[in-house]
Amino acid sequence: MGFWPIVIKVIRESDILLVVQDVRLPEISQNEALEKILRANGKLFVRVFTKIDLVSEKFLEHVKSNYKDAFFVSGTKNIGISELKIQLLIMAKRAKIENPRIGVVGYPNIGKSAIINALAKRARTRVASFAGTTRGQQWVKVGGLFVIDSPGVIPYEDNEVVLGVLGAKDPEKIRRVYRVALRIVKMFMEYDKKILEDAYGISISNTDNILEEIGRKRGMLLKGGIVDENRVSVMIIKDWQNGKIKL
Repeated sequence: MGFWPIVIKVIRESDILLVVQDVRLPEISQNEALEKILRANGKLFVRVFTKIDLVSEKFLEHVKSNYKDAFFVSGTKNIGISELKIQLLIMAKRAKIENPRIGVVGYPNIGKSAIINALAKRARTRVASFAGTTRGQQWVKVGGLFVIDSPGVIPYEDNEVVLGVLGAKDPEKIRRVYRVALRIVKMFMEYDKKILEDAYGISISNTDNILEEIGRKRGMLLKGGIVDENRVSVMIIKDWQNGKIKL
């Protein structure tokens, strides 16, 4: 069950929930089970897309067109945070809630703590670039709001590829890194392959050997001139998670 018991406790104790998703992966980072629980408990919630500094303006506008009621922020760059705070205060006032309690939920390493830190204008909870920073339940006072930072929601079906693409699992701990790397490559191929070509200095003509082309270009070879696909895969995953390659 992972963190579900704690997440459910946070939902029950909160007046308004921030459902945090990765703007790069709007559908993959959406947890339907979580939203079903929110609706079943009659909770107000705001969909918040984070990491907008890791995508192009063109891609951001594309996502915005499909999620017109959502908020788009970058906790690390402090973008869109003031507007989000104002919206929470407006929602609380309309619902006649004094000292509203705000729950923050989403996948691990998706940017929950960064949003809280930005709301509070100084670091109150630990933020790191690796998965699993937050441990246990923490409360943070943010002006007239009380914010709960919950652990990330882990779906019942632990899909390693999805968790790897979301950045919820460190590359070194992924058993089949090439599957995650290929999923990332596929996203770029569907959106704009030129991004990959420019990033790795290659010309893509055959999608079947992209990892090999990148590996040879970067000199990631084993004995006998064989491309080290594991090493290439880890590099691609890290480049994606760190924003070195952006949609």
